[in-house]
Parts: sequence; C-alpha cells; structure tokens
Amino acid sequence: MSAGTTEGAPAKGGRWRLVADPAVRNLIAATGAVGIAGAFLVPTTSLFLTEAVAATPLMVGLFFAARSIAEIGTDVVVGAVSDRLKDRRAILVLTALLNASGALCYTFLRDYTLLLVTGMVLFGLGGACFGQLFAYTRELADDRGVDAPFFNGFLRSVTSLAWVIGPPLAFWIVAQWSFAVLYAATACLSLVAAVLCRWGLPYPRTAQAATPGEDQLPGLRGMFAGVGPRTLLVLGSVVLLLGANAMYQINLPLYITDDLGMSGQFAGLLLGVSAALEIPLMVMVGVWADRFGKRRFLITATVCATAFFALLPVADTSRAALLALQPLNAAWAAVALNIPVVMLQDSLPGRFGTASALYSSAFKAGMFLGGLAVGTVATWTGYTQVFWVCAGLTAIAGVLVLPLRVQDTDPALTKQALTGAQPATGQALTDARPATQQAPADTHPANSPAPQASTDSTPPARPAEGSPE
Repeated sequence: MSAGTTEGAPAKGGRWRLVADPAVRNLIAATGAVGIAGAFLVPTTSLFLTEAVAATPLMVGLFFAARSIAEIGTDVVVGAVSDRLKDRRAILVLTALLNASGALCYTFLRDYTLLLVTGMVLFGLGGACFGQLFAYTRELADDRGVDAPFFNGFLRSVTSLAWVIGPPLAFWIVAQWSFAVLYAATACLSLVAAVLCRWGLPYPRTAQAATPGEDQLPGLRGMFAGVGPRTLLVLGSVVLLLGANAMYQINLPLYITDDLGMSGQFAGLLLGVSAALEIPLMVMVGVWADRFGKRRFLITATVCATAFFALLPVADTSRAALLALQPLNAAWAAVALNIPVVMLQDSLPGRFGTASALYSSAFKAGMFLGGLAVGTVATWTGYTQVFWVCAGLTAIAGVLVLPLRVQDTDPALTKQALTGAQPATGQALTDARPATQQAPADTHPANSPAPQASTDSTPPARPAEGSPE
C-alpha cells in the first residue's frame, strides 16, 4: 500500500500507465471507498429516518436541509484552511475519520435530535472529504505530469461506478440484515479510506511548490481573494446544471409512476443506464478536453442538457424513446461532473483546496435548491412541467458560460491557433508553459495545462484580490 517508492516519479508511456503507479491505485481505492460509503448513506437515510426513527416527512426534509447547509458552509472553510497546510493528506484523513464517526452514530443512535446534531457536525465537516479528494487528485496529476481533465475524469468515473453499485447493495444489506449493519459497513469503508490516505498516498512535490506564501490575506478576504467574474460564472453554471440534475432525479420516479403509469423499477433502470454510460464518457471527456476545449465542452453540455429535458415530455409513454434519450443525459452529466472543477482549479492556481471546495459547495447548493424547486413546481403545475423548468435552468447555464474567453479557459488551443501547432498533449503542454507565464496580469490564463507543474519549480502566481483570475 505504501507509495513511497514512486513519490514524485512522473508517469511514462502514456496516460494509462498511471494505473501501474501504486499511489494512483491507492487513490483509486480511497476514492472508491469514499464513493461507496456515500452511496450507502445518502439513498437510505430517508428510509432510515422513517422506519427506524419514526420521523415525519417534514422532519426528514428538515434533516436533509440542515445537513446540506452545514456541508456547504464547512466545505469552503475547510478548503481554504487546507491550502494553508503543508500536507493536504491530514485533512483527508481527518474528514474520513469524521465520516466514520458519523456512520457509527447512525449505527447506534435512534433519537432524531441526536442524529440531527451529530449528522450536522460530523457529516458537515466530513463532507469536505469530497472536495479535498478533487484537490489532491489535481496535485497528484501535476506531480505525475498528466493532464488534469483526464486524471480528474478517470477518478470521477470511479465515484460514478460506486454509485452504480452502492445503492442496490445498500438496500440489499438492509433487507438481509438491518440499518445497523449497513452503517457499520459504511463506517468501515470510511476507516479504510482514512488508512489509505494516511499511508498509501504520497506527498506531491507540486503541493509544496504551490503552497500560498505569507502575502496571502487572512480570514475571509484571503479565502475569496482572486475569485473574480470568470470563476463566478463557472460557479453559477454549476449550480444551475446540478440543480436541474437534482430536480430530474427527484422528479423522474414520480413522473414515471404517477403520470405515465409505469413501474418504479423502470425509473431505476433509466437512472442506472445513464449512470453506467457516464463512466466511459467521463474518461473520454478528460482525454479530449485539451484538444476540443473545456469551454466548448461545457457549452455543448448545456445544449445537450436543454435538448434532453425538452424532449422528455415529448417522449411521453414510449419506453424505447425514454431509454434512447439516456445517452444524451449521460453526455451532459459526464461533462458537468468533471470539467467545471478543473476550470475552477485553473482559475485559482496554487489554491486547489479552495477551488475544489467551491465546486463541491456549488454542487451541494445546486442539489439543495433543486430539491426545494421540484416540490414547488410539481405542486403547482405537475410533474411534467418540472422538465421544462430544468430545460430553462440548463439554457441559462449555457448563457453564463458564453462570456468565458477561449484564451482564458483553453490557452493551449489559443497557442495552437496562432502557431498552427498540433494539439497540446503530453510534452507539448510542458513546452507551452513559459509562454503562458509571460502573460500580463489582466490576461492570466484560467487553464494552466496539468503537466506544467511537474516540470517547472516556480509556483504560478496567485491573482491579486479582486482581479480576474
């Protein structure tokens, strides 16, 4: 499990040789453990509160709302603190242990108030593990000299696979044994993740090079310094896209069973097919991100999402048509769950923890707001109309992405257009680094190709407070 023998050694022979790196294998295992633990916990919590704690629907709603608010706030704070620490692995271990403690509380406690308080505190802080894994993934990608979109998409596909396997397995465990056994297993998975993060992950050299210096402002001013208009546009698009996704996932089973008169199992089939298709698509998006352009990918995703939601009501009672739409659904989701976090990390160089926490918070804010919106829309207009609202939200997300400039999000494409060179991959990305470093402060590129950090010992300059990224 130890990764000490490969620390700092760049991968050679292509992207897929990374799988032979012990550090990458340990990161895959840790990501999988965290993903399955989340897939055990999230889908079963409402049933657990209803059956084991005798909570009312209102109490269940308040429980999820309180936890979401706690996680959104702590994500950003923990992310900013992690950028000031020398070793991010300490935060990963701590958050994994907090998640394990929260799962143990679910195992033994049956009092609603105690579960609410412990869930807000332990899972509120432990939920930051999600964003910190994104940050560490970027640091390791830079250290190993591989492009960040591919590496992030590859690791994100592991989480998607966990969510294909986890929920059915969780409900099977509950049916065969009990909630206590399920949450004990969840605690064990979180402990495994903590062990892997402590002894299986190396300390990336680029993390030391990118550590913020003494000039970083303290408190909230330092936390949000450099978060300019481009970063806010990406965050806004993430909130809208994932809000629409949350509305879809909540509304779909009700639409299928109540409006179309089909079985709930068919709704599960639609969600499962889409999740399975997302896995290879995430990897493909990562491979082609630097060639096609992250901005183009995100705009294409908003178009696909808008078309998907607009076509859902038209598909009506046709099972074949609903299944045929799932590749379109998977295509936009594969981009929305991968590319924006890389764009945010590129916009805040040397502050991967803050950038990843902002993405994680936007992700959870979108889920939270989507959950609130679907109840309101469905109550007043019906389940079918929810999809039209989703289409409107994704269209607005596309409008937010349009002002982003290619030279900010994809400087490698800009250089290729000017020089007529081949698309920058591998060593070509490394050779392009000095040109981007010489850009003036007001046109600092928002996307620094991943391999550069491992070949350049000089950390990228952090934008001054209030300036564009």
